[in-house]
Amino acid sequence: MNVPLVSRQYSQRTALIAEDGRMLTYEALHASIGQLAADLPARQLVFIVGENDLPTVLCYLAALERGAVPLLLSRSIHASTLGALYDAYRPAQVLIARNAAWAPPGATLVREMEDYGLYDTKAKTDGSTPALHADLAMLLATSGSTGSPKLVRLTATNLVANATSIVEYLGLTPDERAITSLPLNYSYGLSVLNSHLRAGASVVLTNRSLMDAAFWRTLNAYGATSLAGVPYSYDMLLRLRLARIDMPSVRTLTQAGGRMRPEKLRDVAQICEKRGIRFFAMYGQTEATARIAYLTPADAALKPASIGQAIPGGRLSLERADGSVIETAGETGELIYAGANVSMGYAECAADFALPDVNRGTLRTGDLAHFDEDGAFFIEGRLHRFLKVFGIRVSLDAVEQLAAELGFECAANGTDERLVIHAVAPDSHSNSEAAPSVAWAQSLRSELAQRIGVHASAIVVKPLAALPRLPAGKVDHACLASLS
Repeated sequence: MNVPLVSRQYSQRTALIAEDGRMLTYEALHASIGQLAADLPARQLVFIVGENDLPTVLCYLAALERGAVPLLLSRSIHASTLGALYDAYRPAQVLIARNAAWAPPGATLVREMEDYGLYDTKAKTDGSTPALHADLAMLLATSGSTGSPKLVRLTATNLVANATSIVEYLGLTPDERAITSLPLNYSYGLSVLNSHLRAGASVVLTNRSLMDAAFWRTLNAYGATSLAGVPYSYDMLLRLRLARIDMPSVRTLTQAGGRMRPEKLRDVAQICEKRGIRFFAMYGQTEATARIAYLTPADAALKPASIGQAIPGGRLSLERADGSVIETAGETGELIYAGANVSMGYAECAADFALPDVNRGTLRTGDLAHFDEDGAFFIEGRLHRFLKVFGIRVSLDAVEQLAAELGFECAANGTDERLVIHAVAPDSHSNSEAAPSVAWAQSLRSELAQRIGVHASAIVVKPLAALPRLPAGKVDHACLASLS
């Protein structure tokens, strides 16, 4: 199953650049992919426990070339979590750092790749690897679920369709050069790699944080033209004074991975406009391979609360609870997306790898939205992120937005008996611990109670120095639930 993600039109152009300066042309990349693919098992599951480096990228691309089915996982994944995933899914091979805390039991080393080892597992040798559907090409963990066995099943068509669409609406050419500012095991980070290799462009590989001065030295040394970030990334960029960051080669910024506050999005859009940088705000889900909708640079300042329009080749619509289609501007319903990038569905156990395509090109996003007279879509919240506190329906997304308008970064969860607000202390950005005074927490509790219309006794505000986050920057709601 050859997945034609990597361009064959530009053999002598640079495809990948490692942080240490090593470069692979497209010709060399294809040669490396072919050599590694020979060591991979066709139509078998392969775990790739890596990061933003050459061995990880080469193994991922070689697996697609060979027709193996890769599952991308973070090199920082906890050993117990990785062991549980291994036991649940029984991969035939595992690529993992040779000094990792966990190793596949009874495995045989097949190949060394820098500090990684590619191992045949007992599941391969004893024939207990799971059966795979003929269309299954790769697997990704759903956002925030890397600690659970729930995976998204993707096809070759999904990968190519989404990469092609991104190339089109971002106008990617072989002259573009991205830098890996997000993990490759995260669908957004992976889409940056896929789309640039599809366009014949190049990608600079680094694991460094935006807060690391070496990241910016690497970006400037190799002339990266674009940078991708989630809302938390833009919090950091604004803290670093985005208007003055030295990045002369950058001409495009993109944002996805969660909703950015409209006023902050408008600020970023205006800064980018002044600097001559295109800024695209995007909306997507792992279940749609990555991207679903995008907001053009022109609309980012005009409609910062909108997700814009469907990506090329896709279609957005709204449905009422009874399944009828909404055709009136301003009316709220569930956002439905249709396109060739919609996944086959989920896998929650090894037997699910053999399941057929249950989505059939249509994804119920679980998001509530409306569209305006211009056809621009606006997300209002999650369909199931609601509580019924004292009989009053409360949107957790709306609560977080209210708190943001009051100047607080927070995450909301809880039960119908208790709304829990984990909020960052106002001066926590300059201190390692939450502020000792909780007067602000009491004030926030009272203000939210008044605005929501529930008694303050139903609201608990828990001060934190910082919200716990997943590697891609999203809030770790599972961690917060354990603190509630």
